[in-house]
Amino acid sequence: MTRLIDIRSLLDRRRAGVGQYAYRLTMALLDRPPVPGRQYRLFAPGWKGVLPGDLPEGNGRIGYCRPKIPNRILNAAVSLSGRPRLEDLAGNFDVAWLPNINFSATGRPYAVTVHDLSFIRFPEFFPAKMRLWHAMASPARLFRQAARVIAVSRHTKEDLIETYGIGEERIEIVSPAVGPEFRPAKPEERAAVREKYGLPERFFLFLGTIEPRKNIDGLIEAFGRLKTDSHLVIAGGRGWLWQKTLRQAAISPARDRIHFIDYVDEADKPALYSSAVALTYPSFYEGFGMPPLEAMACGCPVIASFASSLGEVVGEAGLLIDPHDLNELTEAMRLVLEETGLSERLSDSGIVAAKRFDWGTGAERIDSILNDICER
Repeated sequence: MTRLIDIRSLLDRRRAGVGQYAYRLTMALLDRPPVPGRQYRLFAPGWKGVLPGDLPEGNGRIGYCRPKIPNRILNAAVSLSGRPRLEDLAGNFDVAWLPNINFSATGRPYAVTVHDLSFIRFPEFFPAKMRLWHAMASPARLFRQAARVIAVSRHTKEDLIETYGIGEERIEIVSPAVGPEFRPAKPEERAAVREKYGLPERFFLFLGTIEPRKNIDGLIEAFGRLKTDSHLVIAGGRGWLWQKTLRQAAISPARDRIHFIDYVDEADKPALYSSAVALTYPSFYEGFGMPPLEAMACGCPVIASFASSLGEVVGEAGLLIDPHDLNELTEAMRLVLEETGLSERLSDSGIVAAKRFDWGTGAERIDSILNDICER
């Protein structure tokens, strides 16, 4: 039996949440005990010939399919004609797993993971180019033809049922998780990461792409209302309309205490979370929300919006606020600063709650889904 995994999202030099999900589950799936006769084929098209160094070497059980087709050309061809199919490029296979929505066509059975429906629910949070990309990728067709649709949260599953009318029995939930590297950091590790990124001793943290959906402008305004000498650190890549967020920070009364540090190395994240007073994550919409889960595992108190899936992920282990009510956000930050007992309780309960999510368990679910598809 040959399983095809589309690893295009793993080829980015800096992987965001979708890439991390795909990478961690793919590696956990490949690490499962070998099954006689089962092979994995990793689909990685593109003009560049070098694969990321953290991918496994090919062997008798794991192989790569690397057609030298620029992804833009492949995407256009699939969108316009439904060709080439995956089997035309990768050879015959029994079942495929697509870890995210992408330009794909195949006559073979497959499962596709859906991370969120923000492009449908909140199109105003996306530039025209991204709205066009999603339209041309034909997610409705992908979902309709899939043997299984995998949602990353219960909220995303409900969105799929409501928006696309997918039968509940065709949807499985396989959530992101955290590995053992996400744990409370030692004092020397925290000091080293503060020195590396030039950070103050006491700060609130936001980690994620700078874009309107994340409500960072609201976070900056709420922080400006807080009477404190603490700082606000905004870590993450620059997304759509990032300049507007920088301008918002420049006019804030707390502008001298707001820091932008761009991407953070994956290895530095545990110490960064562990150093923060709290992770502040007032996003308007999330399919899951990996930063809050990672922060919880590191013992960092979490302040997050109750919107979409975040309440499902954080639950009672954090402070949940209305992302449209900045006074609530300011008050939550004040409480974490001033009430030591609350901060300690959130830290302890977050560590316990994060243990519910495990990559090995997720890989076991993917394995079972693919087996079930093949047996039908």
